[in-house]
Amino acid sequence: MYLKQGHIMKKIIFSFLLCTLISCQESRPHGDQYNLPELTPNNYLIGNLNENRSSYRVSFYDINIDFNIDEKSLSGFVTIKAESVRDFNILQIDLAENLNIEKITHKNEELLFSREFDAVLVNFPTTIKKDSLFEFTVFYEGIPQSADNPPWAGGFTWSKDKDGRDWIAVSCEGEGARIWWPNKDHITAEGDSIRMVYTVPSNMVAVGNGKLRSVNTENGKSRYEWFVSNPINNYNISVQIGNYVAVQDTFMKDNTIHYMNHYVLDYNRELASNYFTQSKEVIRFYEKYFGDYQWYEDGYKLIEVPYLGMEHQSAVTYGNGFSIYNGVRSKSWPMYGVIDPLIIHETGHEWFGNSVTASDPTHIWIHEGLQVYSESLYFEDKFDSYEVGVHYLNTIKNRIVNEIPIVGNEDENHWALHGDTYMKGAWIMHTLRSVINNDERWFKILKEFMVENAKGFADTKDFFNKVNEKTGQDFWYFAEQYFYTPNQPELEYYQTNNEFYFKWNNVNENFVMPIGILVNGVEERITPSKDYQSFKIKKHSQIEVMDWKFYVLPKKVSIN
Repeated sequence: MYLKQGHIMKKIIFSFLLCTLISCQESRPHGDQYNLPELTPNNYLIGNLNENRSSYRVSFYDINIDFNIDEKSLSGFVTIKAESVRDFNILQIDLAENLNIEKITHKNEELLFSREFDAVLVNFPTTIKKDSLFEFTVFYEGIPQSADNPPWAGGFTWSKDKDGRDWIAVSCEGEGARIWWPNKDHITAEGDSIRMVYTVPSNMVAVGNGKLRSVNTENGKSRYEWFVSNPINNYNISVQIGNYVAVQDTFMKDNTIHYMNHYVLDYNRELASNYFTQSKEVIRFYEKYFGDYQWYEDGYKLIEVPYLGMEHQSAVTYGNGFSIYNGVRSKSWPMYGVIDPLIIHETGHEWFGNSVTASDPTHIWIHEGLQVYSESLYFEDKFDSYEVGVHYLNTIKNRIVNEIPIVGNEDENHWALHGDTYMKGAWIMHTLRSVINNDERWFKILKEFMVENAKGFADTKDFFNKVNEKTGQDFWYFAEQYFYTPNQPELEYYQTNNEFYFKWNNVNENFVMPIGILVNGVEERITPSKDYQSFKIKKHSQIEVMDWKFYVLPKKVSIN
């Protein structure tokens, strides 16, 4: 039963948003916004755990969707099981405005509800008491958002395979799962487990996350039931529909055989059987540096899709053309002929993002920056060569733009999925490794951070707390400079016959990072400030700033 709210509520929301925005600006390091994306009312309603969202915790989603391929529509219901955190009568769920809610039920009774943008306020007739277990069901239908440029501009991809048959997939990281099913659409609102039941034409296969429990076919339709037994981000819940066949492989871990089921279009069965074996080497690499794969109960699979790919937990989607050398991503990401870039990148997200999840999407560098950095470590490990890892990082360095900070405001549904989150994030990690200057300590930092936060949430401060713990130093100055401003430190320098002069430009007042320079081929460590310092050198010395180890901009100046 739909209860419409009027203009007064909108005015209240807008006023509250304005106050909140001012508060966010004041709490930000140095208080500078650097032209961050403008906050909208819907951003706040979705991004903030307000009182109507924080009043309950979801424990289980039961998703049931029937897909009409010809009309590009869906209909179904989602049962949400939850636990109350405090007494309440109203809670918020989220569903895109373009999808129609038919009814919401609780204990066989229809509930009143109202909508404000994508937020749906559900009214319970009696108070839900603190620590109560309760459930309700949302019935809905409509035509979901189509993807303009998947996976970066997400939604449903309605495509055809090379034989002219329907081929459908969804990707919705930045847009949120609310674009196709009702849920508490916050990055931290993971259910403990989830059931997905997808109904499609009987000549097609519907693939979801986790493990396949059953397939039932009748009246020209097939009903696929999938189950995930671990916590999972809502945006990672997926469906792929096509003329799939399963290609089975195995993975040995601690004397236990784990099954890997890959789903590809039927005409790619043989190709995929030989190609997707790369994923086993990838998993072994990530386990070595970042801890165990967390989803053995739910399996691991690669699923062929009509877009590039996405890190859907236990159901990584793949669309890079089965080519190490000439795939879509290979054109811009060098992989030295040893690995498919899509497989290593998206599989790595089973650690960065799926296991350790950013507590707010503005900290999404934990997913993407760490992931791109880990790729450089893969090549360093593969070739036993630090130089190869650095070469990889140098090939992506020119894609850094330094226009806005990597970390923006919290509670605004700000998905910081711009290029600097990826490339600059990787270079920041590389720089931090160089500053710490102790690889044994550095790799312990990375692994402990991932292991201790596995199946949990973390933010930028959590990462640097781990850095500070293992180094015994305060590196927050480093975080403030590199994550909370867009400014690349500039090392200004000049030399005379017997003196080398240097200072920092474009840095915060408290920036105290040491840096390496080569003096006649020998590395020296200096700690610049915003004022010129100097040290003695021999006449005609050759000085080189080590900008292949530190993300800084060398600026040699002339003096008269």
